[in-house]
Amino acid sequence: MMRNEIIANDHAQTVLVKHLQDTEVCLRAALRRVDPKADCQICPAADLGIPYDVIRLAGGFATGCVVDWSCRVPAIPIDITMNIDTSSIFWLSGASEYSFSEHALRCLKASIDERSSYEWNFNGGNHFITHARASSGDDVLIIHSNEKEFKNQYNGLFPEGGNWYSDDIVCTLHSGKPLRLLVGSKAELFAQTARMLEGYNIVRHRFVAEMLTGKLHRIVRESHNHHYYMPTFTSAAIGCFVLEPGDCVPIFSTVGEDILMFRAIAGGANAIALSGGVERLIVPHGWGMTLSEPAEMVYEGGYFCLNGGRYLMENGNSLFQNPKVVQRSFPLGQKGFIEAISDHTPGEIVEVFEQVSSYSRHGFVRHC
Repeated sequence: MMRNEIIANDHAQTVLVKHLQDTEVCLRAALRRVDPKADCQICPAADLGIPYDVIRLAGGFATGCVVDWSCRVPAIPIDITMNIDTSSIFWLSGASEYSFSEHALRCLKASIDERSSYEWNFNGGNHFITHARASSGDDVLIIHSNEKEFKNQYNGLFPEGGNWYSDDIVCTLHSGKPLRLLVGSKAELFAQTARMLEGYNIVRHRFVAEMLTGKLHRIVRESHNHHYYMPTFTSAAIGCFVLEPGDCVPIFSTVGEDILMFRAIAGGANAIALSGGVERLIVPHGWGMTLSEPAEMVYEGGYFCLNGGRYLMENGNSLFQNPKVVQRSFPLGQKGFIEAISDHTPGEIVEVFEQVSSYSRHGFVRHC
């Protein structure tokens, strides 16, 4: 576990590193109630930051970290708020230049909303669909979203009251900090469902890309990488990639900024040995969210307090409206971010995607 922030003078990381250290102690104690030999580790990614979900932060976790545990009894720390977030890139070919239009998006959204079992979520949170042009000259579609169909529903993975596993949650308290575990056969089913949904979300993204390319263009190559998922049955990547050296993944930025294809290189402080001896590298999926001032986190009864904001520790409560939770910014853009994390997360840029137009919670925006 890191002892200091990775991005220098970052208000969020200053408090979150200690937050995760405390959670590691709490999780180890909770696991050892069901298996005296259990152990765990929590390792931050370079973009360790504030999540929108109150229960993820109040439950002991953050965005931009890997949680790994070993336990002879199946167990899941449910406040990892597991869902499958996937970054997909589709390279396109056609007789003419690809045109990504707001009209096409409106039509597809209407069809999915009215006549599909899929749920549209490309315009919420940090999800998006982007038409970009690669430095090679190729047109690409880049899609980032999760499988909303398995989130807050009865069959979903989020810790929603009254869902399929809510009656089996074991609540513990260690040094005043709450931690919730799902233990036994339903924990096993939880992990199996999470692993199954990796392929599901890839197909979901492929469906959307096919519908948006039309008859004049075709997908000639595609790349899919999960940054929120369970790499093993006893680990969770919360908003970061878990890679082998040499793997290439996109690193996102902000609206209109370049998206980078980044190749992970060994030799930094981002190495992790998962339970079972699998060695991997932790790589951020973007710049992450920070705080505009020094942070203070306090538990008060059933409330979680962050810099003056007071939140019930229930699913659905969000830090999105807290004005002190802000996206990180770098004066040199992506170059500045890569420089800021280079000691911790070494790698090289192998492709640059210039955003032409994007669709997100900011609406449809043309960038060039």
